[in-house]
Amino acid sequence: MGSRGDGGCDGVAENGTSVYAVYSQTAHTDLDRKTANKLEKDFSRALENWPDMVTWRFITNGDFGPKSTQRFIELQKEHDENSPRTIKLELWKAPEDLWWRAVVELTEKQLDQVLPGVPHAQDVRLEDMVEVLQVLETETQYSIETFDVISPVSQTKMDFNNLSAATRCEFNAGRQLAPRLDKWFEAQPVGSRDDKAKRFNEIYQEIRKVTADPSEIVEDLYIALGGSNPRKDTQRANAVYAITAYFFDSCDIFENPLSKSEGNCEDATAD
Repeated sequence: MGSRGDGGCDGVAENGTSVYAVYSQTAHTDLDRKTANKLEKDFSRALENWPDMVTWRFITNGDFGPKSTQRFIELQKEHDENSPRTIKLELWKAPEDLWWRAVVELTEKQLDQVLPGVPHAQDVRLEDMVEVLQVLETETQYSIETFDVISPVSQTKMDFNNLSAATRCEFNAGRQLAPRLDKWFEAQPVGSRDDKAKRFNEIYQEIRKVTADPSEIVEDLYIALGGSNPRKDTQRANAVYAITAYFFDSCDIFENPLSKSEGNCEDATAD
């Protein structure tokens, strides 16, 4: 609220009937007294500035000792159901109460807006790929020398599909994790790899109906697999690149210019 102050309010909800005051304590001495003073000051300002307030929540990571507790109880009694102005006062200790009283109530879409990049697949058909995403994220901490030598993604196929230089770099980076991805699929039930490849191809085909731009197709695949922010960090990005490149190289997505007789897989997605 700029120079006019916040009126004892750091957030409102329910059309102004619920008011939030947030106190992030940075002091190192006399903590309990300072928390008690802040509590009383913010509540008094909220009373004055928010006439429709019926619930006031004080959120703090600060010390809440005897003085703070006593003043909080006094304010509760002053505004109980027998007072001229009944107000429910709540104390939320950060971060625990924020998780268990607020975050758990959010929908998946809301949670992704607050905490972008929380491990999940944007497309529910790829939800069971979250496990391998997490496995690959931890694997990226190791040097690529620990893996077998990996040949680059087929230059011919990338040329044929007009992949951008950026996408080629991402695919080649991701393919360093191909051996780990192979091991993961080997440990899954029979048919698991083919089932996931089929679903990945279904999503690819749907994207192609909307756009023919290779970069847009790849980006939409990244999002379908890694969530709305697939490049949240290097580990997540490399894991997403690895899986997408894996299905690209096995001809489950995009068109393959080479025939099976020439030593490569068949064009699994030709029109």
